[in-house]
Amino acid sequence: MKYIHRPLTQDPALSAMLPAASPDLFYLDIETTGLRADDSYLYLIGTACFETDENGNDRWMYHAWFGFELLDEQNILREFLRFAGGFKKCISFSGKRFDVTYLSRCMHQYYLDTSSYSGLEFEDYVTLLRPLQDLLSVSRSRLCEWEDRIERKRADSDCFISGAEMSSIYQNATRPFPEDVLEALLLHNMCDLQSLVLFKRLLSFGDLNDKPIDFSVANHGSFLTLTGYLAAPVPVPIHRFGGDFDCRILGREVQLTVYESSEDCRLYYPDYRNYVIVRGESGVLHKDLASLIPKELCKKATPETCYQTVSGRFLPMPLIPVSSGKCIPDDEGAYTVLRRSFIATCGYVRVQDAYNDLSAYGREFLRRILQSAE
Repeated sequence: MKYIHRPLTQDPALSAMLPAASPDLFYLDIETTGLRADDSYLYLIGTACFETDENGNDRWMYHAWFGFELLDEQNILREFLRFAGGFKKCISFSGKRFDVTYLSRCMHQYYLDTSSYSGLEFEDYVTLLRPLQDLLSVSRSRLCEWEDRIERKRADSDCFISGAEMSSIYQNATRPFPEDVLEALLLHNMCDLQSLVLFKRLLSFGDLNDKPIDFSVANHGSFLTLTGYLAAPVPVPIHRFGGDFDCRILGREVQLTVYESSEDCRLYYPDYRNYVIVRGESGVLHKDLASLIPKELCKKATPETCYQTVSGRFLPMPLIPVSSGKCIPDDEGAYTVLRRSFIATCGYVRVQDAYNDLSAYGREFLRRILQSAE
């Protein structure tokens, strides 16, 4: 077994980007010869934590335990358990499905004292970043997708190897183990951990609405441009657009372009079970008022048919996503939000409501854009 202790990165530019963190947490990434602890074995545990060196400098450090053969697996686990005992929290990527459960299974196979491990608070970036998928247009929440979203260029990008390829390289390496192969495997592991540390910046999206902002407004006749500034910059640029709006957030600046429209909208009632549709009549009627109407003329309303048509002039307002099959509450927040159809992806508010306070309108618009990050 070999213990590796070195700075997580030697690149000054990347070191400057790596955010500080609590000394009570560490990041985890393991490498194995397979996906199941029952029929494969562990050969590398890599961790990253924030430390203060002997000169008083704060930096991210890499701690890893590498096994050259199956007999090293137990020693790797023992040394890792000693390390984990000094922390309160462990963060991984998809660790609850793989890394964390794999290690737990291995520890039990060797009847190790796992109290220092089982007492940790485990967090998984797959869960932590899930609310940001829609906001940042990430489809499958894979590590490489999130790396692309933060424009991360890995040090091993020119010779990238997958987890399966790493397993094959490790198992087919000659013994004694070649130093260049060892460094290639360590580099991949270190790059994964660097990405996990950098992902922490994305979690700041949930704090962007902590301080209200004022918008300056430019009226161009058929459309408005609202410009405002956030208290803190976004970690990555945001661009959301629809048929009647364009929202761009870069750094601290928010620029929102919205177009007026006069197409009829619909106000949907979430309590649709209390309404009926009367044959020959438009709109819906509350069931209490329909008690005197012959039942054969009445039909129960559904989420899709329970609405009132509203005419006028409108400005767009993003809809807050809800679970499939549920009716969107149109009166959530400071505005009554209308829609063109039940499955619409954009809502609308009355122009007169928005013009009462365009800064408040801009803040509500931004809140809904960022809603998925909360």
